[in-house]
Amino acid sequence: MSPRTTKSPNRKDVWGYTFDWTPSHLTATDLQSLTLSYDKLTNDCLDEFDKLGLTSPSSSSASFRAKISSSSSKPQPQNGAPTECPMSQTDFFTLLETHYHKFPSLSTLWDQLTTVPAWVSYAAIARGQAVFYRYAGPAVTSLTFHSLLGGMASARVVETLARTGGFGTRVARRRLLETFQHILDVTEGVESMKPGGKGWKSTVRVRFLHASVRRRIMNLSKNDEDKKNEGEDESKKKDGNGSIGNGDTKTGKRYYDTSKFGTPINDLDSIGTIASFSSALIWMGLPRQGIFLSQQEISDYLHLWRYVAYLIGVPDTITLPDGRTVTPFGTPHEAKTVLESLALAELNNPSETSAVLANNIITALANQPPLRSSASFLRAQAYWLNGSRLCQTLQIPKPKMWYTLLVISQCLLFMFFCYLRQAHYLLFDRRVPWGGGTSGDKEVEVEIEVAGQERYKRVRKLMRHVTVEMAGGKEAQFVFEWVPERGKYTTSFDSDSDPHHAGGGGDDDDGKENKTGMKNKKSWWEWISARYGGSEFRSLKAFLVASTVVGCLVWVGLRGLLLSGTMLLFRR
Repeated sequence: MSPRTTKSPNRKDVWGYTFDWTPSHLTATDLQSLTLSYDKLTNDCLDEFDKLGLTSPSSSSASFRAKISSSSSKPQPQNGAPTECPMSQTDFFTLLETHYHKFPSLSTLWDQLTTVPAWVSYAAIARGQAVFYRYAGPAVTSLTFHSLLGGMASARVVETLARTGGFGTRVARRRLLETFQHILDVTEGVESMKPGGKGWKSTVRVRFLHASVRRRIMNLSKNDEDKKNEGEDESKKKDGNGSIGNGDTKTGKRYYDTSKFGTPINDLDSIGTIASFSSALIWMGLPRQGIFLSQQEISDYLHLWRYVAYLIGVPDTITLPDGRTVTPFGTPHEAKTVLESLALAELNNPSETSAVLANNIITALANQPPLRSSASFLRAQAYWLNGSRLCQTLQIPKPKMWYTLLVISQCLLFMFFCYLRQAHYLLFDRRVPWGGGTSGDKEVEVEIEVAGQERYKRVRKLMRHVTVEMAGGKEAQFVFEWVPERGKYTTSFDSDSDPHHAGGGGDDDDGKENKTGMKNKKSWWEWISARYGGSEFRSLKAFLVASTVVGCLVWVGLRGLLLSGTMLLFRR
């Protein structure tokens, strides 16, 4: 199933999101060149670290291949622990900070990172950080089930993700928590995004992580090409003709086809990643939960992520084949146009791997603390945020209507609290600095409102505490942990067969099977007890409150109509 075009030739429909195509939009041809360009500067820095003897990827890959060949000749699905690799614990930021003066590429990257662009406004960044916490509930929900899970519809992108092994059912949850920690780092405060700050350092580390994955896959692909050429030479020596196919002498398959999927973690992928954290949240994820930002909030939130994109190696301005220049996150209009162009070009044909990774996310998160949401409730959120057509294409089982009602109740709860906070912000025009400046700071022209500041600080502190505790009790360092290797490709996994995996992916709401093969139906009390304090129970309470309020209003309305009718009859 693919996106549909409505009767109007300019009206586009991408899995339920409709928009009018304009000359400003980017065609698939316009975007094609971005699949081959990438952050070459950071790749060069990794090569220079090798020259300094600070890293040794070649030896690590050789040892791993030896380990693989000795254990099994067949590729093994990877859903368990990450690959052990000497590079996996390397802090590339520390290496850059220590040795940037020794090579031109290192110096160039360091100068680029420590030079703040003229367009950066720390006041806008402070306001953008506040936007995230003002709408924290629906924002996290959107990032998880729309931006990430829905983003798996990109058949190109999932080919890279599957090769890292970071989205198996046993490890995907920790992988997602590390990504969420990066979001918390960049929204920590204004000082956090200044050179040397926590969010600034985390973003640089993520940049090196992306480069490490990209270089690793490119090297494996290059080895295939070398083997292919060697095989062709040998074949020609034997009979003067023949070919061994795609470069793998045993399987005939290339590890990664750059001509088909583009360069791993290319410029288009990087733009899409930042768009999923910013533009998709603003115009897709939040509106589908009934949340609409003001124009000022949109501009500020985009400004924050434009700077994150700059630090992570995304081109601030791209030049199209026709000579046009576009700044993907420069203005709300450009950001929305790029988002819609990407959605139409990239999300129209999910693959089997797309379905596997999307379902793995739900399996990994089901019944996990602190929310302990069932798989059915998670699926209902995916359906609500992405639409039935996309979810069915991703082979996500359709949830029961009851869970859809719980999601609606959750949206109503989000709307109530978020619009209260938005009204307070708009009415009093109070902008809270996130640990970065005072009312006299010229860089952060904000008025401190103590109660609001403390409230947001508590939310921020709670979110970080919960995230770090769930991730194992330590802050993420964004090291090269999920190392692509031959034979590693994420597949689905029946978690029920693993007693150590707590997050069952099945329809656990109907209970487990007993010895006779029949399911033990859970009682309402068991259902509530299992989810007390979680998101489902919160949504249930919201549903009951909303139902009570609506029932009272209907009763009052009907009573009023009845009394009015009675009075009219008596007057006659």
